[in-house]
Formats: sequence, structure tokens, C-alpha cells
Amino acid sequence: MEKIFIDTNVIIDLLRGRENTVSFFKRVEAGDINGFTNRIVFLETIHVYLILTTGKGPLNLRKKPEFVKSADISPILDIFEILYILPTDRIEEKDITEIITKYGLLPNDALIAATCKHYGIKRIATFDEDFKRVDFLEILEV
Repeated sequence: MEKIFIDTNVIIDLLRGRENTVSFFKRVEAGDINGFTNRIVFLETIHVYLILTTGKGPLNLRKKPEFVKSADISPILDIFEILYILPTDRIEEKDITEIITKYGLLPNDALIAATCKHYGIKRIATFDEDFKRVDFLEILEV
């Protein structure tokens, strides 16, 4: 069975209802694809979702916690129910910093790449062009 790491932007695309992404997630839900992710993607997804659904920027969300408290994040939780959330606590900092310096990735993306490498996942569903620089990952066009 195919193992694919799923990045934040693909999950946000699903929430926007783009047909190709909805079809892709139906394959994940049916078990045709093993969809993997990590806690960074989970947190980034909630962050972006809060911004999109409240119409408030990060600074407003920080200063007005009532926007965060009143947000319905259940659609996010439903999506993550069908994904395997991989722990990152065994990934060494040196492996993350090596990816940062070798491929020029920002820290969260470097942790995503390190997660894939650590768990032997060779394909990533993402719209982030930065992952094209990572020679051990193949970007899946969704």
C-alpha cells in the first residue's frame, strides 16, 4: 500500500473543496493510500484554518482569544482521524539541522522532511515548491 506524507496546504485545499484533493482524500479514507502526517502539520492546519474561518490575522487571534475559543475546529479533527500522525520525538535535532542547511528548508518543513526520512516515506502530497529541492522525496501531484 502506498505511503504518502500529507502537508498542511493539501489539507487546507481539501477544506476548500477542490475536486482533485477531495478525490485524493477519498482514496485515503478508503484505505487505498496510507496518509501520514505529523504534529507540526496538525498545528499548522489549525492555525491556518483559524485565520481563514475567523478572517482575523495571527495578531488579532493572539489578542482576542474569544475568536479562538468560539472557532469550530471539528472539520480539522475529522480529517486527522483518517491520517496516521507520526511522532517526531525520536528525530534528532542534527538530522533536522542537516536538512535545513543542505536543502535550505525552513524549520517546520525540515522537520516534515526529516519525519519522512525517518519513517521511510518517499512521497509527499504538497503544493510547497521547496520540497522539490529534497532529493529523497517525490512530490505527489494532487
